[in-house]
Amino acid sequence: MGALTESHLLSVFGFAEDDIFIGGTDGTILHYNGKEWSKMDSGGRWNMKRMWGTAHDNLYGVCTDGKILHYNGSKWVPEDTENFPPMSGIWGLAADDIYACCRLGKIARYDGTRWKYMASNSSTDVASIWGTKEGGMYAVGFDGLVLRLVDDQWQRLTFNSNAELYSIYGFGSDRMYFCGSDGTLIQFNGADFKEMPSQTMDFFLDVWGPNEDFIFAVGDEGRIMLLDGDQWTRIESNTEEFLTAIWGTSEDNMYAVGDNGLILHFNGDDWQKVG
Repeated sequence: MGALTESHLLSVFGFAEDDIFIGGTDGTILHYNGKEWSKMDSGGRWNMKRMWGTAHDNLYGVCTDGKILHYNGSKWVPEDTENFPPMSGIWGLAADDIYACCRLGKIARYDGTRWKYMASNSSTDVASIWGTKEGGMYAVGFDGLVLRLVDDQWQRLTFNSNAELYSIYGFGSDRMYFCGSDGTLIQFNGADFKEMPSQTMDFFLDVWGPNEDFIFAVGDEGRIMLLDGDQWTRIESNTEEFLTAIWGTSEDNMYAVGDNGLILHFNGDDWQKVG
C-alpha cells in the first residue's frame, strides 16, 4: 500500500525532476515538486489512464471514463468534447497536434482548437499511441493491432499476432518497442517486427526508456525487465504489486507506478518504494 494514496496508479509523466505528475483511479492525481509529493484536485472521480503535454501549464490526461482533462497550471478542467469511449492513450507532436486513442478503434486529434475523430479503419480497441515529427504517428492495440498514420489516414500494418498490445514507445520510425499480453515484447524497425523472448507469460503494461540503450518494460506482479543488447533481463523491483506505467528524466531518475498507490523510484542502481 502506498504512503500517499491507496488508489491504483495508472500513469506517470513529467517535464523535469521537480515537475512530475501521476494519475490513477478515483480522481487521484499526484504532483512532485522536487521535494515532496502532494495531492491535486482533479475535479471528479476520473480514472486517468495516460498523460502527455508540452509544459507544466499545458498537460492532458485521458480517462477510462471517456473524458480528456487539461491542466492549465492551476487546475484540471474537462475538455469540451463529445462522449468518447473509454480512453487509453495520448501522445502529441506539438501543442496543436495531439492524438488520443480509445476502445472500439477510436482515435481523436486535437488541432489546437478542438478534438475531432479520425478514421482509424478499425473497430479493434486501440491501447497506446506514440510518434515523432520526423517519423510519424503509430498506434497499437488488441488482436495484434498496429496502425500507422499516412496522409491523415490510419493504415493497419500486417502483423500476425493475437497479442493484446498495451504500450508503444520508441526513438524514431526505425526503433520502436511494443509490449503486451502473455510476455509479448516486440521490436519494430518500421518494416519488420521482431518478437523478443521474455521467458514469461506475464503481461507487460508499459515500455519506456530514457534512451535507446536503456529500455524497461513493466507489468504483472512487480515484473521489471531491462533490455540488455538484444536480451531482456529481469531486475529486482522489490515489490509484487502490478506495475502499470513508467517514465523518467534520465538513467538515474525514473519512476514506475502501480496498484494500491505504489510508486517506485530508480536511482541508477535499484528500484525503491517512495514514501
